[in-house]
Amino acid sequence: MTKSQLIKLIHIAKQQLGLDDETYKAFLISETSKKSCTKMTKPELELVFEAMKSKGFNYTGVKKGFAQAVKTADWRDDIKKIRAIWITMGHQGFISDSRDKPLDAFVERMTKKFTGGLGIKTLAWLDSNLTRHVLESLKNWHIREMVDKLLLVNGVCYKNNILYLPDGTSYSGYDEIRQLYEDAIKKKYNGRRK
Repeated sequence: MTKSQLIKLIHIAKQQLGLDDETYKAFLISETSKKSCTKMTKPELELVFEAMKSKGFNYTGVKKGFAQAVKTADWRDDIKKIRAIWITMGHQGFISDSRDKPLDAFVERMTKKFTGGLGIKTLAWLDSNLTRHVLESLKNWHIREMVDKLLLVNGVCYKNNILYLPDGTSYSGYDEIRQLYEDAIKKKYNGRRK
């Protein structure tokens, strides 16, 4: 394929996937560090084209009506984990709205510095590097919220990313602190039911 053919196909993919201009430019930047197809080399255009196919672009060579945006990456485990933590934070009262729109706004804020200030507008469009960054940011936020609640208990201390309980046990890392917090909530809830 020629350069001009690749550019045309990429623009068709943009329309088929329902991308707005900002999301499209952020996607181009995340793939090639360039926000315009005309400034890309042929290998860079091929990279973008393949990435769009992996996001759900289906080029048959026949002009069809434009499809709505489809979240094609929802099956990925890292995407599922981000969504699960977001929903859990909503159930625990740390965020007021655990639906997709506020999650996408969080994703956009967290990805702005990696995409030339534009940000990726939807969770499903994150590549694995940006997903890892968003996941770690979300885990750290969740840890801060859980630790703040746990520090209300006398004798609990948090130093150097380790949570110490009055009995001398310690917890570190997202999974351990989350499990401790969930166990404390269950114990408190079960204590009220008696």
